[in-house]
Amino acid sequence: MQIEDGQVVTIEYVLKDVAGKVLESSSEGGAISFRFGVDRMLPGLARAMVGMAVGETRTGVIPPGELVPAASTAYRVVQASEFPAGTKMAVGDRFGARGPDGRPLQFEVSEIQADGAARVHLLHALHDVEVHYEVKVVAARKPGLPPPPPVDVPDLSDDLLDEDG
Repeated sequence: MQIEDGQVVTIEYVLKDVAGKVLESSSEGGAISFRFGVDRMLPGLARAMVGMAVGETRTGVIPPGELVPAASTAYRVVQASEFPAGTKMAVGDRFGARGPDGRPLQFEVSEIQADGAARVHLLHALHDVEVHYEVKVVAARKPGLPPPPPVDVPDLSDDLLDEDG
C-alpha cells in the first residue's frame, strides 16, 4: 500500500553526514510514527518519502538547507543583553547557542531593532549539512484506527523434529 497524506506512517531511518557519521537514527529509540503530510516531520525527509509504499526502503541525499528549510522554522527576539558582551551584530550574522534542553541550535539575525535587540530566525541544527538518508516504511494506517496487534509466532522448531532427529 502506498502511503498517503493524513495516514499514520511508521518508519525506521538513519541520517548520516557526508563522512558517514550517524546524525540521527531510529535505532536509538525505535521506529517512529507520524501523520504523513500533517505532523511536523523533517520536511526534506518527508518529501523524499513521497510515493513510497509499506515495506519499501529508499536511500538518497538531501542537500544543505532542505532537511528543515528556514521557511519552516520560527523567529524570536533576542535582547542584546543575551549576547556575550561586546558582540557586534549585523543582519545575516549567524550564531550558535544551546537551547534550554542543552541541544545545540543556530540562528541568523534577520533584523536589528531600535533598542539593540535582534530578531533572529532559528535554524535546525542540521540546516547547513548535506544529509544522506535511508528510510524504510514499516507500516501505514488511517488515523483513528488502532495499530495492528503484534504477531506472536511461537517457535515450533522443536515440534518439527521427531524423536529420531
